[in-house]
Amino acid sequence: MFIRGTTYKAWAEKALEEECFTQEVENGCHIEVRARERKDDDIEVLVCVYTATGDCVGERVSQLPGAQWTVHDALKRGIDQAERIAGGESGRLPCADAHVRDDD
Repeated sequence: MFIRGTTYKAWAEKALEEECFTQEVENGCHIEVRARERKDDDIEVLVCVYTATGDCVGERVSQLPGAQWTVHDALKRGIDQAERIAGGESGRLPCADAHVRDDD
């Protein structure tokens, strides 16, 4: 279904409990966000965005301090980032509302 990159594959190698969110957004892109607590109590967040055909637009992992973040809050942050990328903020995808003109 998705053409996974090396970042996702490295994430999947570590078998830790995680929370996951997936969604197809209105421009056809798919977002997938995963968050988990590391053994050192910090939080890792995987943000993935794929085109409607399954091609990888971007995959990245970020680390947040566990003293300041919960897995659930980190997941929400990752969802926001993924939606921005899928919405065209990164400049690599057409904006979801590109059909709307300023003069409409």
